[in-house]
Amino acid sequence: MQALLLLPPPLASSKSQEECKMKNSKKNQSTTYTYWRWDEESKRTLPITITAGQDGVTEEHIIMLSDFDHAADLGDRYEKENRDYETENKKSKFETDPENSTGDPIENLETSATDPAHILFEEKVDVPNPLVEQLLTLMEKLTPQQIDLIYDLFGSGRQLTEIANEEGVSTTAIHNRKSKIIARLRKLFAEQGIL
Repeated sequence: MQALLLLPPPLASSKSQEECKMKNSKKNQSTTYTYWRWDEESKRTLPITITAGQDGVTEEHIIMLSDFDHAADLGDRYEKENRDYETENKKSKFETDPENSTGDPIENLETSATDPAHILFEEKVDVPNPLVEQLLTLMEKLTPQQIDLIYDLFGSGRQLTEIANEEGVSTTAIHNRKSKIIARLRKLFAEQGIL
């Protein structure tokens, strides 16, 4: 017996994915679902259509398969939307020309050398850090509210919950703001070629 390999539909299909995956037949009101399998003999993917009410397939099975496809499509979309091309390009440059790159960007993601909060508020007062001046200059590109939040969190050491209660918003909202600000500062550092 030949094993089935489920694959996405071919890109050259004239029908939309939604048309291929699930459609209601006007004649008998049955629901169908089409999936694709690799055919070893013809060396191409072939559509296989299953219909509710036949071979023990129920409408719930069709709905479940469509929900799985929808979740997979969302995952693919979010992956494309959140893809970090800058880091990928830096990684490629590091692999091809390590002498002229700033190091492995994956290894440097969460180090103190690339964390704007650490650069601005590190404890070593006796040794001046040249990055602090650059960070302060880049912070001028932030809004006054963003600057205040950075100083509240990292300068004053206030807790997220304390700031959230004061502003009447959720802790998650403050955390998201902080993450966006730090991501913006990292981007500004990268644009300036500082890190």
